[in-house]
Amino acid sequence: MTTASTQRHAPRRRLAVVLPALLALLLTFATATAQSATPTELVVALTAIGNTLDPAVANFANTATAMGHVYDRIIYIDENFEFAPAVAASWEFVDATTFKLTVGDGFVFHNGAPLTVQDVVFSIERLRDVPRLASVMNNVASTEATGESEVTIKLVEPNNSTIRALMANSHVLNEAYSKTPGVDYANKPIGTGPYVVSNFVPGDRLELTAWADYPFTAPAIPRIVFRTIPEDANRYIAAETGEAQFAAISFHDLARAESNPRLNVIQQKTTNTAFISMNTQKAPFDNANVRLAMAYATDKEGLAVVQGGSTVIYSMTPPMFSTYYASPNLPTFDLEKARQLLEAEGYGPSNPLKFDMWTYGGNTSVAETYQALLSAIGVEMSIKNFEFGVFLEGMARGEYQMLSGSWNNITGDPMSALENYWSGSFGSQNISFFENARVDELYELAKGTLDNSVLIDAAREVQEIAAAQMPIIPTFSTLAMFAFDARLVGVETYPSSLYSFRHARFE
Repeated sequence: MTTASTQRHAPRRRLAVVLPALLALLLTFATATAQSATPTELVVALTAIGNTLDPAVANFANTATAMGHVYDRIIYIDENFEFAPAVAASWEFVDATTFKLTVGDGFVFHNGAPLTVQDVVFSIERLRDVPRLASVMNNVASTEATGESEVTIKLVEPNNSTIRALMANSHVLNEAYSKTPGVDYANKPIGTGPYVVSNFVPGDRLELTAWADYPFTAPAIPRIVFRTIPEDANRYIAAETGEAQFAAISFHDLARAESNPRLNVIQQKTTNTAFISMNTQKAPFDNANVRLAMAYATDKEGLAVVQGGSTVIYSMTPPMFSTYYASPNLPTFDLEKARQLLEAEGYGPSNPLKFDMWTYGGNTSVAETYQALLSAIGVEMSIKNFEFGVFLEGMARGEYQMLSGSWNNITGDPMSALENYWSGSFGSQNISFFENARVDELYELAKGTLDNSVLIDAAREVQEIAAAQMPIIPTFSTLAMFAFDARLVGVETYPSSLYSFRHARFE
């Protein structure tokens, strides 16, 4: 029998059951509706955005990717690391120290000023003021306009990597605007690319709007927003829910992305090289035996598993380069050997080795795994997690003891990998501040040769010295993995870990 009391309460119980189901249905409908409408903007979820938009200063693949939509390069480097036309329509080596290029027609800056050869000259010569490029610019004797559309670069001495390094770092800036007093040309940039910067919040987001007066084929996507989402899982969720239409994801989310019918996936082999660097100018890593102990304590296979989608490497030279060499003398994982080396240097239970490791965002899990390995042999390593821009600045100034990081070779030049050990590249490529006279001799030999066998032999010897001295521990190379809206087509990805939406569109 149904009483009045139960008649009053029964609808409430049904309502309590129905409401959550209804809300879930509405949420699913709303998400599906949002994802069915053609996006009016492209939101890109990144691991980090730095504090400067100047690609040469930032030295960061995410900055170079984003600003590749605002600036044009003098010469592009394509997916095979070959030169391709950009602002320069053609180029040639006249002799071993003279490089000429011809500027193409029709390029205009966002402020309406036509691009001139003097802007190209300025865009190269300004790199003298970028500390990390000092070693490159020291070999540039002059950059001059030698014709109405011609620029000539004279080198101090033959070097098969100088021009390649210049082109990888030279985005074309407007000289007059950049020299205007009080103008923040780095973070309020004027370029010749298809997009203009409409908003920039350092470390957080960069918003680009299609330039209405772009003189070439207009981009199909009217607005691009690059957003910092440091957590791997959250970047994937942003792609899955439609909050972002393109996201750099980790290996651990790859299977979910591949099973989602609303998403497509790109897996790009890259030059990415992950490492653990030790500052050889600071205690305790001014001691080679301590550095070797750290190398023996490094379980590369374990770190690669934690990172996911990674291949163990045994050199700072990318495996796809002919100069890659895995020395048989490189320390392999052996905690007991690590313990013995530390004991020989006076470290033990009563005097544990203590130091800080610097890291940032996506490297935290690798740092924590390494911390656990070292703890097993009594080493007390503290992890300091920095905002990425601060991390880079401190790294370049040599303020750290140990750090965990990674970078990409965007030039295709094997000499840049050798610069990890060359004293002329302190704070740039040589972030361990390692000095070795024989390495410097080999670097000088390699940079001036046109004989590839000489280059390979020199690179091999450098890597043997690195294995014995261990200023930096190469750990793994990662695939670049991206999950993106299935309606997005035309995205271009490169082994350098750069990518572009210049020719992308939603279908």
